[in-house]
Amino acid sequence: MIAALVPTLLLGGWGWIWTKITGPSGATVYSDGTYSCPRYIDVPKAEARKDLNAAYDRGVRVSDKSGFPAELPLTLQAKTAQAVVVTGVKVKVLSNRAVPSSGFVVYGECGGGMTPRPFDVNLAKTPVSVRPVAPAKGDDAVDFPFKVADSDPEQITLHLQPGERDIRFTVEVEWVADGEHGSKVLDNNGQAYRVMGTGGLPVYGYGEVLR
Repeated sequence: MIAALVPTLLLGGWGWIWTKITGPSGATVYSDGTYSCPRYIDVPKAEARKDLNAAYDRGVRVSDKSGFPAELPLTLQAKTAQAVVVTGVKVKVLSNRAVPSSGFVVYGECGGGMTPRPFDVNLAKTPVSVRPVAPAKGDDAVDFPFKVADSDPEQITLHLQPGERDIRFTVEVEWVADGEHGSKVLDNNGQAYRVMGTGGLPVYGYGEVLR
């Protein structure tokens, strides 16, 4: 009888030991912040011209009117070898203000990026909508849920659509692992993310500001 119980105890014990070694199952979610070519700079051109690189780097990300929105890439990966099912993304708007009336928008030089799982995020809608879009013409849009593993991470990209508003927001990624619900809130290190439309602001190319 005792001999028969030993394999069962060992198997159960190994599951407990593995959890202690690797930690609980779940997902890690990482983002290095929002990205866009146009940026809003809140000082006059003459002042920004003194160090335009620094002013541009500090600038607020802008979604322009020609269909090139600011983006927020998110990388998702399981903490352990057990696959995690990512069930959705929620966006919480913290403030919704008019676009500033002073300052200007400048376009830097931007290259193309890969967006394997893009989602349009309408920040001007209540509640905020998050819907999948096709990465390219002829491709299929891939919605939630989908799986990630420690050896098979995924990147999704949120296309931020603030309309003609100045919006601060946070993002919550939700998943299910081992039958348990989990989530992670991304808040840009407590500062929240910020994105805005161009409003009635003057818009310049990078070289125009330097002249």
